[in-house]
Amino acid sequence: MKSRLAVFMLVFVLMLGAVVTVSAQGMDPCLGLSASDCQILADAEAKAAELTNFTQSFKFSLDIGGLGMLAPGMSTINISASAVDSPFVLDAAKAMDDPTAALAMAMNLKGSISGTGEGDSAGSISFVIVDGVFYAQNPETGQWAGAKLTDVIEAAGSQGLPFDPEALLEGDTSGMDAMGDPTAALEALGLGDLDPMALLNTPGFLGQQRVADASANGQAQYAFESTIDFGALFKSPDFRNLLNGLLQSAAEQDPESAQVAMLLPMFLQGSEASVKLTRWIGQSDMFLHRLVLEVNASIDLNALAGGAGSGSQGAQMEPITLNMVLDVQLSQHNATAAPTAPAGAEIVPLEELMSAAM
Repeated sequence: MKSRLAVFMLVFVLMLGAVVTVSAQGMDPCLGLSASDCQILADAEAKAAELTNFTQSFKFSLDIGGLGMLAPGMSTINISASAVDSPFVLDAAKAMDDPTAALAMAMNLKGSISGTGEGDSAGSISFVIVDGVFYAQNPETGQWAGAKLTDVIEAAGSQGLPFDPEALLEGDTSGMDAMGDPTAALEALGLGDLDPMALLNTPGFLGQQRVADASANGQAQYAFESTIDFGALFKSPDFRNLLNGLLQSAAEQDPESAQVAMLLPMFLQGSEASVKLTRWIGQSDMFLHRLVLEVNASIDLNALAGGAGSGSQGAQMEPITLNMVLDVQLSQHNATAAPTAPAGAEIVPLEELMSAAM
């Protein structure tokens, strides 16, 4: 029973992921905005096509709490990463001969992880990409070495990525489009007759507004906030129809799965999830200067345990919570110099490079 519940919950989470993708692709860019505010976003999108280089800084944090009941000894897991003043340059002229040579960037990435029950860890990795070569620095010796970027891309592809990264560098985004095709995902689940786009019209599910202006990089900034509230979605008839279709499909393939169906309303009742994206656009140059993505979710396991027949007299479990924040800041738009290859770096096999850098 527990294994079926785990599989069902996984399918449910994947379905929500498809909904997020549909929302991002199908959301009306002018939703909730006045004509003048919508024009600001349209102008910013047009301006983005002119961007060939910029300097990027970012901070990322992910906290997952409430895992103690599922994995004894594990507390709140925290994963963090950051980088400051990282140049990013795209040279379209080089792409004509070698797409991998068109990208130039450098980053000193710092990260840490704690709360896994296996000890905290932290570290950093410095890398440079230039002229089709991926360079990395040995954190112990400070020495640099490089490997062909094509080898790095091929290795990434062999790790089971659902798209071809080399094709992506060549401008072929068909693999990414397939990833975000909700119709194909539903057909794979036997739900091809359902229309996920209808969910976009759920009142309160999608929202967008212009918020208070700010100041950054020496100029005033327009600010826009977009939101996805799954609480509103869970209560909608269209979502219930989609969910019933999923349950029916699962029951037809495995009648015993119907036992799990009764837990889903409790799961929804005890679950919350929201996504918020805030963007800041320069009023003078109309370039994107900052974006902050926030994801928050909470799952009440007590409802699931009670529905699974565990009784209400046992120990109460704290909810599983997820809080993620990605804060990206861009500066030096079209004024960032391309990085250069580290002095003295040798070209080595990829395996040797990775073992020395990690």
